Amino acid sequence: MEFFFDLINSFLPHFRTVFLAIVSLGFLIFIHELGHFWAAKRCGIKVNTFSIGFGPKIVGFQRGETEYKISLLPFGGYVQMEGENPSEQTGAPGEFASASIGNRAFVVAAGPAVNLLFGILAYSLVFTTGFDRDDTRLIGGLTGMPLSKEETVQIGWVADDGPGAVGGLMPGDIIVSINGDSIHHWSMFETQIGLGPNKDLELVVERDGMHQTLTVKPDPVPFGVRGYIGKIRVSSGSETIVYQVQEGSPAAEAGIQADDLVVGINGEKLHNVPYFGYRAWHPSEDWINKKYQALYKQINENPNALTLNIRRSSEMLTLEMPVEWKVIASVQKDSVAEAAGIRNGDVLVSINGEPIDATTLYTQLKTLANQPIEIGLVRDGNPKTISLASETESSEIDTETVMFGLMWQTTLSGMQLAPKMAPLPEYNIFTGFGKGLEATWLTFTAVGRTLQQLIGGEVSPKHLAGPIGITAMTGNIFNRLGLSSLFFFIGFISINLCIVNLLPIPIADGGQLLFFTVEKIRGKPMPRRAQEIVQQVTIVFLIAFFLYVTWFDGMSLIDDLRN
Repeated sequence: MEFFFDLINSFLPHFRTVFLAIVSLGFLIFIHELGHFWAAKRCGIKVNTFSIGFGPKIVGFQRGETEYKISLLPFGGYVQMEGENPSEQTGAPGEFASASIGNRAFVVAAGPAVNLLFGILAYSLVFTTGFDRDDTRLIGGLTGMPLSKEETVQIGWVADDGPGAVGGLMPGDIIVSINGDSIHHWSMFETQIGLGPNKDLELVVERDGMHQTLTVKPDPVPFGVRGYIGKIRVSSGSETIVYQVQEGSPAAEAGIQADDLVVGINGEKLHNVPYFGYRAWHPSEDWINKKYQALYKQINENPNALTLNIRRSSEMLTLEMPVEWKVIASVQKDSVAEAAGIRNGDVLVSINGEPIDATTLYTQLKTLANQPIEIGLVRDGNPKTISLASETESSEIDTETVMFGLMWQTTLSGMQLAPKMAPLPEYNIFTGFGKGLEATWLTFTAVGRTLQQLIGGEVSPKHLAGPIGITAMTGNIFNRLGLSSLFFFIGFISINLCIVNLLPIPIADGGQLLFFTVEKIRGKPMPRRAQEIVQQVTIVFLIAFFLYVTWFDGMSLIDDLRN
């Protein structure tokens, strides 16, 4: 019996994700159809059915002239009005086709309009109620909106043999535009690069206050089951600050203070935050890790004289100190290391009696995974020895990247370094609404650019997300980020529904508006038979397109679960 409970519990997170996505999408569909319904009633048009979902009815009831129901397939919905289908039109009062062109256009536009209004409301509410760093990354990723005037898209490290270096990119370059499109957020940069494998891209960069035009050709890199994306092997740049200084450390004695801006180390200008933690020492071919390792080696070449170029307010300082490394533990929850008693912040000193070296610790742990391990550490100034049990196959920890659930950061001469973060902006109800409008406009332009690239063949339809993809993204955002990010994402999907429904596709709301425009110009509606043929062909095309996108969504989901 316990086995079945464990099995059910293992599936509960997935059920929760699916349920959350269905509720979110169902709500957006509901308010869309509610817009059509309200407008039809207001214009005196008879509504026969109000349905959330397609296919067979699950539950429903009749009230007045309208049947309200929830149908089996939750990815959609409809309002069926009297005389809406060309083959059922009789010209009687109360039919959709009998209403004036203005009233019909009002009814059709009401659905997308409600989705647009909800999207603006969702965006504005997130801006008004506040957000965290994770939210800003999501907002920037979806809209390309920088939330600080200080934010720029700057290049950090550049792989020596990568397409970025070949094209002339250098550390510290600020990206101004790609192929004429202004770049305001790192996610916009990654998206444009990702969509251009094997294509020459024109990059305008700012270097030393001057604009330069470079040509970069991204390498194609496999992207799951969806083909290839472009990579140019550069990292995002950021300024480095001293996050914390330990009392009595070489850095403290040299005069280093928290919030000092580290401009350079040993004469080498910094455009990336130095990182010497556990991930930097994995035996991989990751070029960024090699950059970290090279800097670590360069620092150790003269252990008695570490030179830091510091900016403190408007003052530039050059300070020297000896090199001293400390390995600080960071432990994953429910891991072998946590069960053994290792805590976050412990200073790791030895492994099986040998002094710990950050450069080889990962390899040592991997080699000793099935042997007794004694970890010597210091906690609150007191030495301790802790025994680690063997890593087991049943452990939920990913042993390919983290051994025993034990991670670590490395302090340099008693300093902890971190990226400089611009303060998060705060908005009131009025400025928050203004930012919501701005984010909505940026969403429209981003989606419009994607549609243009889709039509031009620059983007493959397999990169689009259907219901399965949206479900997976909804769950990931909720699990990893939180309610603010989820609410913003739902607003983003709502605005997307507005845009897609306004496309001039015959079966969509935009197609109906196009028919009304033709009718207004001709002085009479299109022939009934022509409307039926166009709608039937469009339905077949959309079903095929839906299945195509859903297929790649499903294959990507399976690929993610396997990995």
